[in-house]
Amino acid sequence: MVSVNEAKEKVIANAPVLSGEVKKLADALGYVLAEDILAPFSQPSFRQSSMDGYAIIHSDILHSGTELTLSGESKAGQTVALSLQSGQAIRIFTGAMVPDEATAVIMQEHTEVKEGKVLIHEFPVPEGKNVREIGKQIKKGAMALPGGTYLSPGSIGFLQGMAVTEVNVYRKPKIGLLLTGDELLKIGDPLTPGKIYESNSAMLIAALSQEGITDIEVTYAADDLDSTVAALKDLTVKNDVILASGGISVGDYDFVGAALKEVGTEQVFYKVKQKPGKPLMFAKKEEKLFFALPGNPASSLVCYYEYVLPALRKMMGRNDLFLKSLQMPVKYPYAFDGQRDEFLKAMIAGDEVIPLDGQESFALRSFAVADAIIYLPTTQNKVKPGDLVEVHLLPF
Repeated sequence: MVSVNEAKEKVIANAPVLSGEVKKLADALGYVLAEDILAPFSQPSFRQSSMDGYAIIHSDILHSGTELTLSGESKAGQTVALSLQSGQAIRIFTGAMVPDEATAVIMQEHTEVKEGKVLIHEFPVPEGKNVREIGKQIKKGAMALPGGTYLSPGSIGFLQGMAVTEVNVYRKPKIGLLLTGDELLKIGDPLTPGKIYESNSAMLIAALSQEGITDIEVTYAADDLDSTVAALKDLTVKNDVILASGGISVGDYDFVGAALKEVGTEQVFYKVKQKPGKPLMFAKKEEKLFFALPGNPASSLVCYYEYVLPALRKMMGRNDLFLKSLQMPVKYPYAFDGQRDEFLKAMIAGDEVIPLDGQESFALRSFAVADAIIYLPTTQNKVKPGDLVEVHLLPF
C-alpha cells in the first residue's frame, strides 16, 4: 500500500507525453501547443487609434481651448494614412490609421467643433496618448505563444488575429473503459432484485468529456477471468489509457487484478492509504496506462480526479496537472480514526468550505452537488470550525 503523495508521484512519473498532431485552429480549443508560435507580423501593424476623437500634434496644444483646423477624416479600414501639419486636427475613429505626423489622439468628449475648427479642452496633452504604436501588443518574430500553452478562447482569438490557421498540438488520449459486475443493468433493462443500474460509465465519460476527451470505447465483461482478460486485450490494442471500473477488490468475483497480470502489464502500485478509494491499482504496459478503479461510484470519481486526471493532463502536454488547490476554513467540525487519509465531498459557501452529508463510497448524491473535495491527511484527523483545510476545486 502506498501513500496518497507516493501514488501521485508514481502516476506522474509513468505517464508519457503523447505525440503531436496538426489541428485547424478552429478545432484546437482545449488542446496544448506542442511547439512555439512566433509572431508572423507586428500587432498592430500600423499606428492605430484607441479612441474616437481627433489626431493632433501634442505640442500644438498650448492651453485648454486651443483651436485647430479640421483637415480630414480617418476611419477604420481606410488603407492610406492622411498627412497632418502643425495647427491641424484630423477626425479619427477607433482602430483607424494614425497619421505619421500625429503624436496623440484627443477623445471626442474633450473637444468641440465649430465652423471647421476643433477646440481642444484638454491640457497638457502627453505625447502618445491614445495611440497604439506598431508592435505595441507584439512585435514581428517575438514569441506569440510558447509550446505548452493551453489553447483557450482567448488564445484562439489571438492566433486568429495573426492569421494562424493550423497549430501543432499534443493529441488527446484514446480511452478504453471496461465495466465489470454481473449485478449491473443497462438503461432499459427491467430493475430486478439484486441488480442495480450501472452509472460509472456515464459518470466517467462525462468527466473525460470535460477535458475534451471524446474518443472513448466502452466494453462490458462478465465476472469471470476469461471474459475480463479478453476485454482488456481488445481495449489495449486500440487505446492509450484503460480504465477498469470494479472488480479490483479481494472478493471471489474480482478478476481485474489477475486479468491485468494476464495481459502483461507491470503493476506500479495496488492500494492507496486513503478513504474512499483504497483498492486502486495502477499499472502500465510500454506507453499504455491502466487504472483499475473501485466499483463504488464515489470512490471511482475521487480516484479519477486525484490520479487519472493528472495523468491525462500530462499526456496532453498540460502543465496544470492537478486540481486547483487552496486552503480554506472549514465550516463544520469533522473527525475520523486517522488510519487513512480522507477525501470529503464538499461545497464552497462564501469563504468557507462545507463537508457534505453522504460521504459513503457508494453515495453519488453528495457528489452531484459538490464543487470541491476536502483532503484531510491522517495528521489532520480532527478539525473544528474555522480550521484551514486543503481544498481541491472540481472542474466546471
